[in-house]
Amino acid sequence: MCITGKKLLILGGTSASLNLVKLAKSMGVYTVVVDEADVSKRVAKQEADAHFEVSTTDIDGLMKLVEEEHIDGVFCGPSEFNIRNMIRLCDVSGLPCYTTMEQWNRCANKDEFTEYCRRYGVDVPEEYGIHDGMTDAELDEIDYPIIIKPVDGCSSVGISVCRDKTEVIHAYIKAMNASACKRIISQQYIDNGGELFGVRYFVQDGEAYPYLLIDTYVADPITRKSLISAYTFTPSKYSEYYLKHMDKQVRAMIKGMGIKKGTVFFQSLPYKGRIYFHEMGYRLSGGMIYKLTEPLMGINDMKMMIRCALGGECINKEEIGNIDIHCNGRVGAQLMIPLETGRIAKIEGLDEVLTIPAINDFIQYYSVGDTIESEYIGTLQQHFGRFSLVADSKDEIQSAVSLIQNRLVIIDAKGHRLNRMLFDLNRVTQ
Repeated sequence: MCITGKKLLILGGTSASLNLVKLAKSMGVYTVVVDEADVSKRVAKQEADAHFEVSTTDIDGLMKLVEEEHIDGVFCGPSEFNIRNMIRLCDVSGLPCYTTMEQWNRCANKDEFTEYCRRYGVDVPEEYGIHDGMTDAELDEIDYPIIIKPVDGCSSVGISVCRDKTEVIHAYIKAMNASACKRIISQQYIDNGGELFGVRYFVQDGEAYPYLLIDTYVADPITRKSLISAYTFTPSKYSEYYLKHMDKQVRAMIKGMGIKKGTVFFQSLPYKGRIYFHEMGYRLSGGMIYKLTEPLMGINDMKMMIRCALGGECINKEEIGNIDIHCNGRVGAQLMIPLETGRIAKIEGLDEVLTIPAINDFIQYYSVGDTIESEYIGTLQQHFGRFSLVADSKDEIQSAVSLIQNRLVIIDAKGHRLNRMLFDLNRVTQ
């Protein structure tokens, strides 16, 4: 299907949409960006072919724009907030959409996702029924530590790890405040040193194809105050186990959930020879994972989803043939730079580290003068930036990571280093 010249309406004009606009334009697509902010405050609007000040929640206003501008498709990248708006707009306009609201809610709700895992024989952590009226005796029966989070949460907001009963009520309130539907889920916290396993699938006509298996390490496995990713590496050391023991069940689960097309990912916890699923996303990754998959195997999930939004296939036969779980013998990684609270006064060494050959891409979220607030700690807003690296060997990647962490220094006005939370490469074992 040719999409050159077609018009794509992009919901949201922040920096999160910037790569989406650039990529769509490179494909010959005419881009129209909307939100209620002025163009001077929105970098994606500045890059787009056209832009309008219409709220992404104003479905009537967006529908009028679709008709007047002869829009061919709607998309919003990884924004969970705007995905719901996209679905509503596509419902009333008849424009293509990779998902329905029913499918989206089924995947986004952690309770429903956990129930599907159990139904299809996919391991999940033990659950506990936490509520605000629990007695000390009930709290004493729990096998700590546990993790408490909103069932509809995202971006690591509202998540807490409780080591004993004294922390449960505060964590419960925090999760409830972060939940739009006012429901939380509490599970056994699997203490495996802060290691996660992730797998991504493409879905076309109800058939699921795994295309990326990746290991992730959280920033702070000791105090557990920052349960955000610090480092990812592919191919995963769990690839053989997963493909042999879990892939078949997960493919069946995806079909059983009624997912017909798009991209889905699962996050899980490897522990004592098994892998426990705990979360699912039915969307693109906020980490621009195509910055790894494109150089490693010629697959770009954002391009595919743009095509899908304009009525084309999510994945075609040629792209399916390009999939190589083992990355054609190469390796990829992403290094995140978590910050402490404070106002950035100086950034040193960035220009130097960007000359490192293994660095394929860098996304910067903060600049001099920006402030990292205390409420950002433990959420994705804590990250200064994200490096994507591709190389022929693990040693080459690790050398690059060491150099980045040694040379990049982010300082506040008092001379204190804000990027003190350096990733320990000794955690990465094969």
